[in-house]
Amino acid sequence: MKISRLIIAILSMLMIFAVACGQQPVTPGPPEPLETVPSTPVQPAAPAPQAPAPTQTTPAAPEQTAKTVQVSIKSFKFTPADVAVNVGDIVVWTNEDSAPHTVESSDGTLRSDELSKGDSFSFKFTKAGKYNYICGIHPGMKGSVTVQ
Repeated sequence: MKISRLIIAILSMLMIFAVACGQQPVTPGPPEPLETVPSTPVQPAAPAPQAPAPTQTTPAAPEQTAKTVQVSIKSFKFTPADVAVNVGDIVVWTNEDSAPHTVESSDGTLRSDELSKGDSFSFKFTKAGKYNYICGIHPGMKGSVTVQ
């Protein structure tokens, strides 16, 4: 009885295998002919216009490029505690303490995630003003950014 069940199981497996392997793969038919588009003759390019004679102008004031200011968070202090930057400048705070810290202003403009050792938070200042901030975890840590 056990042998007949085993033989039936083996034959069933062989039959499934034969059916699965015996199928012919589907091959695509011949490619459809491509539509031909009549070509149009290429016109020669018109000659480039002559540049006007140079005129003397007053040199423009050089554009001020944004700068990046670094603030370290070390020994439970922001160093430097107070920085002055121009509109468009970026301030980067980097935590060098083993304790976590944040950078938060009371108006919500500055709000970092919790910074572990080695983590940084950067902010680009787009409006003039004075931004006072603290560490939300250690409120005795204070600093400010004055944007001109």
